[in-house]
Amino acid sequence: MRQIETRARATTRPKAAAGRTKPKSRSPQVRSEPRGRSRSSRGGDSVSFFVRVRNSFPFRRPILTLTLALVVTGAVTGVIAGGYFGKVIDRMEVALQDRFTDAGFGIKDIAVAGNERTSKESALEALGVAQGESIFAVSPKEARARLLALPWVADAEVKREFPDGVSIRLIEKRPFALWRTNAGVVVVERTGAVITAAKPDAFARLPMLAGAGAPEAAAPFIDALRSLKAVSARVQTMDRIGARRWDLTLAGGVVVKLPEEGWLAQLNELERLIVEKGILERDIEIIDLRYPDNYVFRLHNGDSRQMPRERRA
Repeated sequence: MRQIETRARATTRPKAAAGRTKPKSRSPQVRSEPRGRSRSSRGGDSVSFFVRVRNSFPFRRPILTLTLALVVTGAVTGVIAGGYFGKVIDRMEVALQDRFTDAGFGIKDIAVAGNERTSKESALEALGVAQGESIFAVSPKEARARLLALPWVADAEVKREFPDGVSIRLIEKRPFALWRTNAGVVVVERTGAVITAAKPDAFARLPMLAGAGAPEAAAPFIDALRSLKAVSARVQTMDRIGARRWDLTLAGGVVVKLPEEGWLAQLNELERLIVEKGILERDIEIIDLRYPDNYVFRLHNGDSRQMPRERRA
C-alpha cells in the first residue's frame, strides 16, 4: 500500500511542477480607442502650437498692450502732425514735374475763350497753374470745379493741348434783371438765381425788381411787358407786393397797382390808357387797376376819383 501511494504521489507531482514551469502565455489585447479621442490626440500638437504662439504675445496683458498702443499712436500722430509725409510727397512731385518740364511738357500758352464778364486773370487763378509749369500739373476736373465757383461762370471746359498748351472755354450766365434788396442791388438770372452784386449803372438796360420773391416770378411778367411798348418804355421798377401781385413805378413817379389775377389784361388796358387817353399827361399819382368795373385814380393833391370802365362788345 505504501508503494502504491508513493508511486501515485510521484506521478502527480511532476504534473503540478510542469504546470508551474510552463505558465500559460498571454497575448496582448489591442484596445480600440474611441473615434473622437483619437482625433484629439492627432491634433494635439497643432493645438499646443497655437496656444504657445498666442501665449507668446502680450495681448493677455492689458496694461502692456495699452502702453504699446499709446506709444504707436503717438508716434504715428507725430509723424503726420509734423508733415513729414506731405513734405516727402511734395518733393517727389516737384522733382517729377521738373523732369516733365525739361522734357518739353512745360506750359507755354494758356488760351481763355468765352469770357465776357469773367476776367482772364480770374480764370488763370482758378486754373491753378501758370506758364512754365508742367502740363501734367493741370487737373482738368479740379480746374473746372474752381472755375464753376466764379460768379459769372455757368459751365467750363479745361483741356490739355499737348505738348505745351492749355485751353479754357467758358460759358457765362446771362443777366436777366436787377433786384434791389436791403443789402444792395444784385444781378439775377431768368430763373431768379442771384449771380453777383452789381452797380445799376453797369446794367442800365435791365429791368429793376423789388420785393420778396420778385426774381422767381419776374420772367413771365417781363416777357409780357416787352410786347407793350408804351408801358415798357416808362417802367422804372417792378415791385412784388406780398409775394402775390405787382406794382409798377413809371417815369414821373406814377404807381400802377395790378391785380393778383388777370394782370396781363390790365397791362394791355394800361397800354391803351397811355396811348389813346394820354393818362400820364394828367396830374395823377396812382392808377389802381384792381377793380373790375372802375378805374381808381389818386391825384397828387390826395383826391381820389373813380371812372367807370368802358364796356367793349
